[in-house]
Amino acid sequence: MTLGIDDQDLAKKFLTKLGKDDGRKLQQLTARISRVADHHTYEHETIFNHVGDGLYEFKRPGIRLYAFYDSLGNDHHLILCTSGGTKNNKKEQNADITKAKQLKDRYFKAKADNPDHIVIEEDTP
Repeated sequence: MTLGIDDQDLAKKFLTKLGKDDGRKLQQLTARISRVADHHTYEHETIFNHVGDGLYEFKRPGIRLYAFYDSLGNDHHLILCTSGGTKNNKKEQNADITKAKQLKDRYFKAKADNPDHIVIEEDTP
Protein backbone atom coordinates (compact mmCIF):
# COMPACT_ATOMS: atom_id res chain seq x y z
CA MET A 1 0.00 0.00 0.00
CA THR A 2 1.36 3.43 -0.81
CA LEU A 3 1.04 6.51 1.39
CA GLY A 4 -0.51 9.64 -0.05
CA ILE A 5 -0.25 12.89 1.89
CA ASP A 6 -1.54 16.29 0.73
CA ASP A 7 -2.56 14.86 -2.67
CA GLN A 8 0.97 13.54 -3.26
CA ASP A 9 1.77 9.84 -3.40
CA LEU A 10 5.50 9.64 -3.98
CA ALA A 11 5.67 5.83 -3.74
CA LYS A 12 2.90 5.36 -6.29
CA LYS A 13 4.59 7.88 -8.58
CA PHE A 14 7.91 6.03 -8.19
CA LEU A 15 6.33 2.63 -8.89
CA THR A 16 4.42 3.92 -11.92
CA LYS A 17 7.62 5.39 -13.38
CA LEU A 18 9.52 2.19 -12.63
CA GLY A 19 6.84 0.19 -14.46
CA LYS A 20 7.21 2.40 -17.53
CA ASP A 21 11.02 2.33 -17.42
CA ASP A 22 11.58 -1.30 -16.47
CA GLY A 23 8.56 -3.58 -16.07
CA ARG A 24 10.78 -6.48 -15.02
CA LYS A 25 12.19 -4.56 -12.05
CA LEU A 26 8.67 -3.52 -11.05
CA GLN A 27 7.53 -7.16 -11.14
CA GLN A 28 10.50 -8.22 -9.01
CA LEU A 29 9.88 -5.42 -6.51
CA THR A 30 6.15 -6.21 -6.37
CA ALA A 31 6.99 -9.88 -5.67
CA ARG A 32 9.20 -8.77 -2.79
CA ILE A 33 6.41 -6.59 -1.39
CA SER A 34 4.02 -9.56 -1.55
CA ARG A 35 6.57 -11.80 0.16
CA VAL A 36 7.06 -9.36 3.02
CA ALA A 37 3.32 -8.68 3.34
CA ASP A 38 2.73 -12.36 4.11
CA HIS A 39 4.55 -11.92 7.45
CA HIS A 40 3.68 -9.88 10.53
CA THR A 41 7.30 -8.77 10.75
CA TYR A 42 10.02 -9.48 8.26
CA GLU A 43 13.60 -8.47 7.72
CA HIS A 44 16.09 -9.75 5.20
CA GLU A 45 19.29 -7.93 4.30
CA THR A 46 18.84 -8.21 0.53
CA ILE A 47 15.04 -7.90 0.33
CA PHE A 48 13.63 -5.75 3.15
CA ASN A 49 16.18 -4.07 5.36
CA HIS A 50 15.71 -1.83 8.43
CA VAL A 51 17.34 1.59 7.88
CA GLY A 52 16.46 3.13 11.25
CA ASP A 53 13.58 4.75 13.13
CA GLY A 54 11.10 2.06 12.05
CA LEU A 55 11.77 2.65 8.37
CA TYR A 56 12.61 -0.19 5.98
CA GLU A 57 13.74 -0.38 2.39
CA PHE A 58 12.67 -2.83 -0.27
CA LYS A 59 15.82 -3.42 -2.26
CA ARG A 60 16.57 -4.18 -5.88
CA PRO A 61 19.88 -3.43 -7.55
CA GLY A 62 19.99 0.33 -8.04
CA ILE A 63 16.56 1.10 -6.55
CA ARG A 64 15.01 1.43 -3.12
CA LEU A 65 11.38 1.67 -2.01
CA TYR A 66 10.93 2.91 1.55
CA ALA A 67 8.19 1.64 3.86
CA PHE A 68 7.10 1.24 7.47
CA TYR A 69 4.70 -0.86 9.51
CA ASP A 70 1.48 0.25 11.12
CA SER A 71 -1.41 -1.67 12.60
CA LEU A 72 -5.18 -1.54 12.44
CA GLY A 73 -6.30 -3.04 15.71
CA ASN A 74 -4.72 -6.22 17.00
CA ASP A 75 -5.19 -8.45 13.98
CA HIS A 76 -4.24 -6.35 10.96
CA HIS A 77 -0.94 -4.81 10.00
CA LEU A 78 -0.03 -2.57 7.13
CA ILE A 79 3.14 -1.94 5.24
CA LEU A 80 2.93 1.61 3.95
CA CYS A 81 5.33 2.60 1.19
CA THR A 82 6.36 6.25 1.41
CA SER A 83 8.69 6.94 -1.50
CA GLY A 84 11.41 5.47 -3.64
CA GLY A 85 14.74 6.35 -5.09
CA THR A 86 17.80 5.16 -6.88
CA LYS A 87 20.97 4.21 -5.15
CA ASN A 88 23.24 6.44 -7.19
CA ASN A 89 25.33 7.50 -4.22
CA LYS A 90 25.23 7.57 -0.42
CA LYS A 91 24.29 11.26 -0.28
CA GLU A 92 21.18 10.74 -2.47
CA GLN A 93 20.24 7.61 -0.58
CA ASN A 94 20.52 9.46 2.77
CA ALA A 95 18.31 12.27 1.40
CA ASP A 96 15.74 9.67 0.25
CA ILE A 97 15.77 8.03 3.70
CA THR A 98 15.34 11.41 5.41
CA LYS A 99 12.35 12.24 3.17
CA ALA A 100 10.78 8.82 3.84
CA LYS A 101 11.20 9.25 7.61
CA GLN A 102 9.55 12.67 7.42
CA LEU A 103 6.58 11.16 5.57
CA LYS A 104 6.32 8.37 8.15
CA ASP A 105 6.40 10.92 10.98
CA ARG A 106 3.73 13.07 9.29
CA TYR A 107 1.51 10.01 8.89
CA PHE A 108 1.75 9.04 12.58
CA LYS A 109 1.18 12.64 13.67
CA ALA A 110 -1.92 12.91 11.47
CA LYS A 111 -3.16 9.57 12.77
CA ALA A 112 -2.68 10.67 16.39
CA ASP A 113 -4.26 14.09 15.82
CA ASN A 114 -7.28 12.86 13.87
CA PRO A 115 -7.52 9.07 13.48
CA ASP A 116 -10.89 9.31 11.72
CA HIS A 117 -9.27 11.29 8.90
CA ILE A 118 -6.99 8.41 7.80
CA VAL A 119 -8.41 6.73 4.70
CA ILE A 120 -7.17 3.31 3.59
CA GLU A 121 -7.48 2.59 -0.12
CA GLU A 122 -5.87 -0.44 -1.68
CA ASP A 123 -4.38 0.16 -5.09
CA THR A 124 -1.77 -1.58 -7.20
CA PRO A 125 0.71 0.23 -9.42
